[in-house]
Amino acid sequence: MDSDDLFSCLERHLRTKDDIEMMLLKGHLILEQALNKILLCYIENEEELSKLNLMFSKKLDLLIALSGKGYGSDQEISQLREINRIRNKLAHQLDFDGFHSDLKRWACQVVGYTPKSINRKQTYRNTLMRAFYLLAGMLSGMAKGRMAALRGERSDNPFTQPLSPAGKE
Repeated sequence: MDSDDLFSCLERHLRTKDDIEMMLLKGHLILEQALNKILLCYIENEEELSKLNLMFSKKLDLLIALSGKGYGSDQEISQLREINRIRNKLAHQLDFDGFHSDLKRWACQVVGYTPKSINRKQTYRNTLMRAFYLLAGMLSGMAKGRMAALRGERSDNPFTQPLSPAGKE
């Protein structure tokens, strides 16, 4: 998923939703697809990645293990872990009523500010959308950076260069 596809996916699946719970679930899924895109820079076969049957948190752990500290700041990684925690609580705890306060806190942390009144539904929704856009953009940029690095590594590697005719170097 390139960045144009990613942002059109965000537009299609988040901007059209009024239900905050659905925005959370769809936004989390879109972030996971962006995470998959980065992992496919390391695991070149999508089928192989799928066979691993990894959950979001394990995909994040795998990315960190494969790349070291090369992807995202500790703050961005913790923001991805936090949205996963909130999503998991919503999906797996029938009586998880406090997700709105957690989600508002998360969104404000990602966007870097707290609106004057996040209690208005439209402000809450807009802040949540901005947070998903920012993290999706960060993941998309990381995937592009990794792809560019791979192209650079391949072009610098003499074993990946076409062979020159005998006697001509």
